[in-house]
Amino acid sequence: MKHFLLAGALLTTSVGAVAQATYSIKGRILDKLTGEALPGATVQVVGNGVNTGAGAEENGTYIVGGLKSGTYTVRASFIGYKVLEQQVTVNGQNSTATFSLTADNATLNEVQVVGSLGVAVERSTPVAFAAVNEVKLRETLSNRDLPMILNETPGVYATQGGGGTGDSRINIRGFDQRNVAVLINGVPVNDMETGQVFWSNWDLGDVTKSLQVQRGLSASKISVPSVGGTINVLTRGFDDKKAALARIETGSNNYQKYSLMLSSGAVKGDWAFTFYGSRRTSDGWVDKAFDDAWTYFGNISKKVGNHRLSLTGLGSPQSHGQRSFAQQVGLFSTEKAQEIGATPLVNGNKGFQFNPYWGPLNRYTLDANGNRQDGKTENLNERSNYYHKPQINLNDYWQVNSKLFVSAVAYASFGNGGGVSGLTTANSGTILQNSVTQQTDFQRIYDNNYDLSKNPTRRSSQFLVNSVNSHRWYGGVLGADYSLGDKITLSAGVDGRLYRGLHYREVRDLLGGDYTYLNPSITNAGNRNIDPLTKLYVGDKIGYNYDGKTQWLGGYAQLEYKTPVLSAVVSGTVSEIRYKRIDFFRPKQVTVDGRSYDVAFNQTQTINGRTYTAADGRYLETPWAEFTGYSLKAGANYNVTERNNLFLNVGYNSRVPFFNQVYNTQGILYRNVKPEGITSMELGYGISYPSLKATLNAYYTLWANKSSNSITNNGSDIVYNTVRNVNARHMGVEMSVAQEISRSLQLNAAIAIGDWRWTGKGLLNQVTEAGTQVNPIDQPVYLDGVHVGDAAQNQFQLGLRYEPIRGFYVRPSLLVFSKYYAAFSPESILEENSRTDAYRLPTTKNLDLHFGYDLRPMYREKVRVGFRASVLNVLNQYYFTDVSNRNSSNVVDPNLLQAFFNRGRTFTIGMSVGL
Repeated sequence: MKHFLLAGALLTTSVGAVAQATYSIKGRILDKLTGEALPGATVQVVGNGVNTGAGAEENGTYIVGGLKSGTYTVRASFIGYKVLEQQVTVNGQNSTATFSLTADNATLNEVQVVGSLGVAVERSTPVAFAAVNEVKLRETLSNRDLPMILNETPGVYATQGGGGTGDSRINIRGFDQRNVAVLINGVPVNDMETGQVFWSNWDLGDVTKSLQVQRGLSASKISVPSVGGTINVLTRGFDDKKAALARIETGSNNYQKYSLMLSSGAVKGDWAFTFYGSRRTSDGWVDKAFDDAWTYFGNISKKVGNHRLSLTGLGSPQSHGQRSFAQQVGLFSTEKAQEIGATPLVNGNKGFQFNPYWGPLNRYTLDANGNRQDGKTENLNERSNYYHKPQINLNDYWQVNSKLFVSAVAYASFGNGGGVSGLTTANSGTILQNSVTQQTDFQRIYDNNYDLSKNPTRRSSQFLVNSVNSHRWYGGVLGADYSLGDKITLSAGVDGRLYRGLHYREVRDLLGGDYTYLNPSITNAGNRNIDPLTKLYVGDKIGYNYDGKTQWLGGYAQLEYKTPVLSAVVSGTVSEIRYKRIDFFRPKQVTVDGRSYDVAFNQTQTINGRTYTAADGRYLETPWAEFTGYSLKAGANYNVTERNNLFLNVGYNSRVPFFNQVYNTQGILYRNVKPEGITSMELGYGISYPSLKATLNAYYTLWANKSSNSITNNGSDIVYNTVRNVNARHMGVEMSVAQEISRSLQLNAAIAIGDWRWTGKGLLNQVTEAGTQVNPIDQPVYLDGVHVGDAAQNQFQLGLRYEPIRGFYVRPSLLVFSKYYAAFSPESILEENSRTDAYRLPTTKNLDLHFGYDLRPMYREKVRVGFRASVLNVLNQYYFTDVSNRNSSNVVDPNLLQAFFNRGRTFTIGMSVGL
């Protein structure tokens, strides 16, 4: 009996041991170019008498279990992609195999299509970059502007500015977004005159397939004026499967969003369609910073022989309230003022959401007997934005033969809208404010305009205007890649743009008055070609009215050598830019014997015995201001081993100045305008394992002859400042790590440490809104050694994605910024011995939490239901995000610092249903 028991115990132990001696192979399946997960891809495992497999989940992960120790062939496949195999050894523990698939050239060379859009490729393109795939966008964007998700990228600093929807800004390596190239499907969208990017023009979060940030020298095959880096936004299009997706979201501050997307996939005749529409509203987390937007997106594509044609249209007609200018710290918080050593303000401490740019207004009337008839009290915004920028792109991807690939895009954009602000008859943008509430005192303004005892003619002395900045923009990009052999590819192309900006102010709201006009005593203000006492009504132009014309022609050439071990590239660009300004308010001109003479309203010029009047003149049109820019870049990537790579790039960019750095507000050409020279170099190291990716890079950028623009207040007048011919040196190191600790737990981290300083001295010009020069022309300013402000120079980020059960994830993300110097006013450093550093702000910390749950597919596995939620600023901590010094005469005095803060704890929840 004892032997039977012993044998039974041994048998049980042996069976248990055999049963337990099985392991699994797990990993993820990704798109090699975009880093996007490929849900639905299949994995086949063959070997040791086993032939089994599994499918990839929504985030691209898979797991194949029940495997004994041994060597297996693991094969990953997905429709439209090349099959990829790995040999995996299972030796007494679970193993990992992650696949990055490339598109199948038998359908359309997706590598060339995406490559033509300037997207960098891992272990090949010698630039520092990071990609945000569609899964991460869906899980972490929440109700934020698109740039905010990029704060987890080393070297990137993004904020929400004053807090209005779409008013975000982004810095890369200390360079603001005027110096960061932004492309949507290969089309440049930076403003042609200022370089700015207005994120309120698009709501692309739901249709973005991949978002890639290239820091420093970019891989873009286009002559774009990039200094800090390039942001590539790739939207959904012809490569998508048949699908339908509906979403509904709600959250703090009455945020609501409804969206619907339909994708046909490939249908009969090789057509494909994708359509998207959304409706978004919110009260805004800043007082009265309302948000009201529609968004539409459509893509129609067709394969014709070796061509793939793609027509895309998108736009987002919107309006939103703004908090345009930063305010003294004590106005928001006494505690924060004391933290930096500032004196508390009387009638301050109004909260971080406080917005001075609105106020209540009752538009009462008086009947024939003088009795007041009250109207409904409204809350009126002094500052708001309204805009609609439809953009249409027609792409043609042509695989001419096995050696030649041609890509072409023609595009058009029609921007209409502008910003709302206050104006006085003295041509000042500073209108009446209540000294107690610190808000715009619309009621007193209305009383003063409407009361006949105070204003017998009801001429509005303070009113609202629209500052219109519409444009008409047409362009095209033509590029070709030609294979000179198995290892060498020659690329070349041209980039042409025609742009006309329409800039004027128009009367929006007379606030109780019947008409208005600017005081005729103001020099250079208003329309000089009509009677200065002409009554102006709602819709009439006032203050300024000019068009800016830009003509751009650029070309690029690139030679690329590529083997599995070494990739090297040499490229160059050249661009010819022409600017012209046509002014409809400055005096008309007559030209006699090659010389121009002013002939304003009621003015004559007698020349050679003939008298000329304004009727003989033409509107002032400047000669073309022409500039030539160019860039040279070279780089190499060396794959030291299968898992390690080194890259190096160097480059020089001679960049032309923007339109508003060429002309002042009166259309006068600045003297001694020089192209800006940017020298950059970078060295990087990468580690790439199936479960670990890490990069470490160092950079050095010297920017010579830099120009910048700012706005300050000089008493009651707004002053426009231009600083030219100053140098800046940016250097630093960056590191990013992504670790798949287990199938259910992933970690990502980023570190950036920078040192950015001004060097040398610059030239300052200051002009009031009326066109009066404030200081001598080209006044020297002394900036040498002062830290570059307006962005944090050090950054630390740590994030996790934990999936404890299938379909449920939690994503915490901690972000720390330090070494943040306030933006400062260069005009305050007019003497070398007065040079001081900008004010350094306290370190900021923010914790966000995202979580969601995807139900198992229902109804024959065709219907997918998911839930998403985000809590932003979980700890409800407030910190400095944007700090200016617009009024400062002493850049180190904390009492003069003007700031914006982050929003407090907010949440969003959403539900999606997809087919």
